[in-house]
Formats: sequence, structure tokens, C-alpha cells
Amino acid sequence: MARFPTKIEQAFSRDGMLADKLNQFRYRKSQQQLAKAIANHTKPRQVLVAEAGTGIGKTFAYLLPALLSGKKVAISTGTKNLQDQLFFKDVPALLPLIEAGCKVALLKGRGNYLCPHHLGRHLADPENQTPIEMDQMIRIRSWANGTSTGDMAEMDSLAEDAPILRKVTSTNDNCLGQKCPEFERCFLKRARAKALAADVVVINHHLFFADSSLKETGFGELLPKLDWIMFDEAHQLPDIALNRFGERFNSSSLVYLARDVKRLYQLLKDCKSLETKADDLISWSDDLAEALSKFGISNWLELVKVESVIYTLGGVATALARLTKELGFHIGRDELADNCYERSARLQGIVEHFIKPEPSQVYLLERRNQGFSLVSTPLSVRDKLTELYNQYHCAWLFTSATLQVDGNFSYFTKQMALDSATTLTLDSPFNYQKQALMCVPRGLYEPHDARMADQLTEIADKLINAADGRTFLLFTSYHMMHQVGERLSRLQTRPLLVQGMDSKRQLLHRYHAYGNAVLLGTSAFWEGVDVRGRGLCCVMIDKLPFVSPDDPLARARVNACERSGQDPFTTVQLPQAILALKQGVGRLIRSEQDHGVLVIGDARLVHRPYGQQFLASLPAMSRTRELDNALIKLTQLREQ
Repeated sequence: MARFPTKIEQAFSRDGMLADKLNQFRYRKSQQQLAKAIANHTKPRQVLVAEAGTGIGKTFAYLLPALLSGKKVAISTGTKNLQDQLFFKDVPALLPLIEAGCKVALLKGRGNYLCPHHLGRHLADPENQTPIEMDQMIRIRSWANGTSTGDMAEMDSLAEDAPILRKVTSTNDNCLGQKCPEFERCFLKRARAKALAADVVVINHHLFFADSSLKETGFGELLPKLDWIMFDEAHQLPDIALNRFGERFNSSSLVYLARDVKRLYQLLKDCKSLETKADDLISWSDDLAEALSKFGISNWLELVKVESVIYTLGGVATALARLTKELGFHIGRDELADNCYERSARLQGIVEHFIKPEPSQVYLLERRNQGFSLVSTPLSVRDKLTELYNQYHCAWLFTSATLQVDGNFSYFTKQMALDSATTLTLDSPFNYQKQALMCVPRGLYEPHDARMADQLTEIADKLINAADGRTFLLFTSYHMMHQVGERLSRLQTRPLLVQGMDSKRQLLHRYHAYGNAVLLGTSAFWEGVDVRGRGLCCVMIDKLPFVSPDDPLARARVNACERSGQDPFTTVQLPQAILALKQGVGRLIRSEQDHGVLVIGDARLVHRPYGQQFLASLPAMSRTRELDNALIKLTQLREQ
């Protein structure tokens, strides 16, 4: 019997299993090399970091080894949309080819699944719902009668961030667990059970890293049993890990806790002090929200010095301490009492964390329409990640099209504590010299020049006319996106689709449907968007995507580099910008048949020394400084 790596190599050969059974299969040497390398790294503690250029077919390259390995495998993707694509499109394409049975499951975070209990509770209380909410919930109830998964992504009529979702899904704080009257119909419980029973489970990075998810979504039971963990779109992991290893609490978590404590009082009847202490917590929470609303700054290290802020935050901490002590007397009397005690104690610790900031953390206030969130993020998660890797006796794969900076993996591997990993580079099979033209027009203003919006609008208008729409305009800020969008609306008759008009999914659907539309987007559209063929022939990027120096995390990283004697620009800012630009550029050419023009509206790419590092990290496209050459190329593509 052939060894596993040899078996996988043969499957991807010119006359192998995939060529024999998949009509759309095309032999790619780089895909075969990637699949074999992955199959060679299946032993516990083995780590492979692989940059696989666009078009290699990396999804099948890791998916087939996962399905054929006979191991317990978790595949983690960058977003829920990619999760769905993998589970509903890619897995079904391969499963029929495999003789041995392999069970595959999809697992998302709690907030993605309908909660029948909360849906029923709100439907029974129409006086506290708006007419729009009642209409949406009636439609959700109708859909719920036919769904087998309860995954809210099945409801195309709802935006991904629709406010109604908060009312019909559960949180760690408001889930009743086994005491829920709808427990047997719980869609989350079913998803957990399928994931535990599966050979391969498809998750996402946020679910993997969230501490609450490890404890609450069933994945905590799954992790110790895994033999292999694969991360696709791995370039997103450093930022997600920083976020997830931090602390966060918001005003709604205090309100939900107080509400449930009052419900506990109604159940137990003999503890009036619970209700009193819940009211006290709400009062201090309102006072804190009011104190924070008076300041326009978001840097917590500055706010925590303000007398009114530290006083009200201390009041919240005291209220939680008293509530926790009171709840401790009722542990064991009811499951809700135990739940409230754990939440109150956890929130008490988090609030005290924000009262006494640590130098190794970055602190930030996020304001919302009806409340606030306080967030802390570590400057580095290397120690946390090392601890995580050591907990699991499994193999690890990290892959993406954008992991290197100027031919080097060190920026990614250092952040992810993967210093001893095996690395592999496989270039895209696309002929970028023939398929793409990159233009940095002459005469560009400096990025922060007040005339930049007018100049970008003029360039974009010419590009759109030459391409007959079919253009992505990608921006580094909402401000510039709206400035250019507003100006273009007075010049263009073609459909302009601006981020924020609708959900990302709906905007892309409309872009495809129109056939001559222009899409304006920020970072959400720089990656995870795949438009092939004639539908997209021009991408314009407004400027090099350096993180704003006003960003608290970026500023803290810069300060940390300076304290350690390193150059923050070359150590942090430049590598971040290069990886982000690579993602944006990657929207243009998605197949061997694609042709297009890339325009970058930032002269620093050619006038500054560091511009060469950007260029060295991008695909080897043909280049021009003449905008007319780009317009001629687009006109030719339009007429083909």
C-alpha cells in the first residue's frame, strides 16, 4: 500500500484520481507539490507554513488529504462566508470520490444559530417589538419550520448584521442550557453533536480563538481529540489572536446580568436583596455610560485618569463585587443562580482589569448607539500561542496566498510563535505579465493633499468609462470612499454600489447582476471576494494601506518597538501594509482567463525607497506610469 504522501501525490497527478473523476480538474504541478507537502506533515507537533499563490488550488490541496487521512481534522477559514463555501461547495465536490466514508460537519459560533426559545418569547410579546421586527420574526418562524440546521446564514433576506439577529439567537449570558423549554430543538446543540461525531469539522478563526467559544460552543470538547488543525487564510490569524486573547466587556453584558438576577429573584422569592443589587448595578452602568459619553477620545489610558470615569467604573466594580457575594449564597439552588454567579465574578475581574491598566496591553473604548464596549488587546500573543500549541498533540498547517513580505515569512512566523516551522513557497500559475497591467499615474498628489479626492475621482471616472463599469474602487478609509463616491454619483450613470448600502453579500450579488456596476469598498472588500471573467477588469486602490498612526494598537506597537531599540516602520508598519496591499491586488486576477488593469493612486510606490519592497512582494505584472496606456488596455478588454 502506498504511503500517504505518495497516495496524495498520485491523486493530483495528470492521470490520477482527480483527473479521472473530476471533469473540471486541471493538473497543476504547484497544487500537487502543496498537497504532497501537506501530506508529509501529519505527525504530532509538525508545523507547515505554506504561501500558495492565487490559482494554485490550495483548497483541494489541503481538503483531500484531510478527507483521506483517517484522522480527526479541524479546518479553520477566515470568515463564515468562506466556511460556507468550503462546506457547501468544495467538500461535496470531493466526498463522492472517496471510497471510505468520511463524516464532515460545520460548526459556527453560538450567535449564528436560531434560538427557538428567544424567538417564541419575543413573538409572544408584540408590544415590545416594532412592526418591522414582528414581520421579520414571523418570516424567521416560517423559515424555522423547514430548516434542519437553524443557521441564520440560510436566510438570504436578512443582512449578516441585521439587528433582529440579537433577539432570535442566544449568547453565553442568556442561554438557559438544559433548563430551556426548547432544549431538545436547540440547533446549537445539534451542531455541537455533529461536530463531535465528525471526522472533519469546518470552523472559523474567531471560533477557534475565542476563549468563550472554547468553553461554550462544544469546540472545547473537540480540540483535545484533534490530530490535525488546518488554517486557511492564515494571514488573518495574528490580528484575530490579538483580539481574542484580550479582554472585553460592554454595557449590555451588565444589563443582561441584572435582568437575569431579577428573574432569579422571581424564581426564588426569598431574596429581595438580589433585586436591590441588580438595580444598583444598572444604575452604576448608566452612570458610567453617561460619564463616557462626555468625551470624544477613545484611548482608555487617557479616560481612566478622568475623575468621573474612574469613580463610576469603581462603582460598577463595587456593585459587581456585592452582587457576586450575594449570588454565592444561592449557588446550587438553581442553574440560573450558578450561571449568574459565574458571570458576575467574571465581569468583576474584567472591570478591575480596566481600573488598573497593564503596560503590556492596549486599551480602547468603543462607543455604540445605546452603550459602550471596553476592549484590551495584548501587544504580543507569542507566549499565549506557544502555550496553546503545547496543549494539543496534533499537526498544524497554516496557509494563505499572502504570508510573505519581500520573500520572507519571518513577519508572520514571529507573530504566531512558529519559529521552527517548515516553510514552503509556491507561486501563482497565472501569467501576470500578460494578464495584468499595473499603473501608478504620473502627477499624483501626496496622499493627504486636500485635492486627492478630486484627483482620484477624475482617474476613476476615466477608468470606469473605458472599462464600461466592471470596476472595484478599494479605499483605505471610509472618508475617502464616501468623498469619491459622492463625486462619482454626479458623473456616472452606471450603478455605483457603496459599502454600507447593503450587506457585503447583497452588494456582490447586485454587482454580478448589473454587469456594468462599480463597487466602492474599504477593507471588507480587499479579501475574500472572487469575481472571475469579464465581470471585473479594473481595480483601483487609493493609496498604500498603512495603518493610521492614530490607531491605539498601532501606536502602542510603535512605542514598544522604539523601547526595544527597533525601527517601528520596518518592523511593524511596512510589513502590515505590504500584506494588506497584496490582498487588495489579489482581487484582480482570479483565473487563467482573467485580464485586467490595476491602478494604485499613491506615488510613494515609485518615489520612496520602501516602494521597492511593495513591488517585490506583488505579482510580476507589466507596469506603466501613463494613465492613457491603462485606458487603452481597458478599452481593448471591453471590446473583446
